[in-house]
Order: sequence, then C-alpha cells, then structure tokens
Amino acid sequence: MQIYSSEIVRIGEQAKLFLDEGIVVFFGDNAPEELQDFAVIHKLQEITGKIKVGSEVTLSDVQLKVTAVGDVANENFKNLGHLVLKLDAATEAALPGDVSCSYDKKPEIEVGDKVIINE
Repeated sequence: MQIYSSEIVRIGEQAKLFLDEGIVVFFGDNAPEELQDFAVIHKLQEITGKIKVGSEVTLSDVQLKVTAVGDVANENFKNLGHLVLKLDAATEAALPGDVSCSYDKKPEIEVGDKVIINE
C-alpha cells in the first residue's frame, strides 16, 4: 500500500555530495533556507502510514528496499518532511532518524523526479 508520494522540487548544492556518500537527506518544501543547501526538497504531502523494514522506496525510478528504521525516523518524516535515507543496507539504523536501504543501482536525482513509499 502506498503511504507517500511526492515530487522533488529543489536539490541543494551539497545534496549531490551526500548522494556520492550514499546518503539522501530529504526535507519538505517548508524547510528553513539554511537546511536546503544539503537537502533534497520535496513537495510536502500527507503521510498515511509508517516506514518499516521491508517497505519500498521508489526514488527517481530506482527501487530501494528498507532494511532498518531508526526510532524517530517516522516521527521526523511525518512532522517535518525530514527523512534520511542511507544506502548502506544496514540491519540496524546508525542514528535514530536514519532509514537504511539496500539497492541495485544508486539513484540519479533530478528536480521533477518522484519519491514514492510503499508499506
């Protein structure tokens, strides 16, 4: 079941450097300007469920499989549109806000791309 769907509206200058390291930092389009430089900004939409191990994230037409979810990741996403995807396939989240994912290919993120999360 789909719990979230949105469009990427801005990519901060530092966001590509984070992606090179296997990290995608999302913030909703209501984020303060100082956070937008290193983030992928998405049009904030309603979140209708929780991200959990086994959830699938489609990012720029690339499928990511959630392998770990930090204790505050869902709360941060619901309240702030803030999500930290780590492309490390870890089975335990390193930080409370992390969502670890496995992948076959690293996404190439562009403005206008979609982010979709399925339970």
